[in-house]
Amino acid sequence: MKKFSLIITLLTAIFFIFTSCKTTDRFPGEKDTFYKESEEFLALDSNKDFVKKIPGVNETFRVLLSSEKYSVSQARYLNYIERNPDTGGDKYISSEMSKYDMINEARTGIISVWLYPDSGRIMKIRSQRPTYFKEIDSLINDDIMRWNFTFPKKVIEPTRFDIVYRVVLRKKKSDDEIIKAVQQKIMEEN
Repeated sequence: MKKFSLIITLLTAIFFIFTSCKTTDRFPGEKDTFYKESEEFLALDSNKDFVKKIPGVNETFRVLLSSEKYSVSQARYLNYIERNPDTGGDKYISSEMSKYDMINEARTGIISVWLYPDSGRIMKIRSQRPTYFKEIDSLINDDIMRWNFTFPKKVIEPTRFDIVYRVVLRKKKSDDEIIKAVQQKIMEEN
């Protein structure tokens, strides 16, 4: 049964490799659609209907996450809640993304966050719309757990809000390098 699972994993990886686009060795350029869509995603004023397209979402933060860039913008509650900067943690999460740069893909996920009303610390995190990349969804949860907030009005509000993630994967290795890395990972699991 374990060998069957490993074969399925290898075939899935090979499928993603051969269905992905061209190899790139840099963050998307200005003519690249991934770059344009990511910039539009972060530009809150030009993308106001994004929230309207997702009913029931209390979008407060947007995060652009790739191996090259980690950016956070705030959409709501500007006078009530602020995310404390953590450049070291941001760089670490971006560096972790480089492990998954095997295909050209961009996905959006939504995470709901509840805070303790007395301390403002994170109480629980729930995925409302996953990216369907299991490892990346787990990395997103780890990312949110390191967040800390300040409350300028000295009132813990909001106690529930949503964070919208845009995850951008960029294929940076050749197909042969990716196949070798997947084979190595399978060998390590045995």
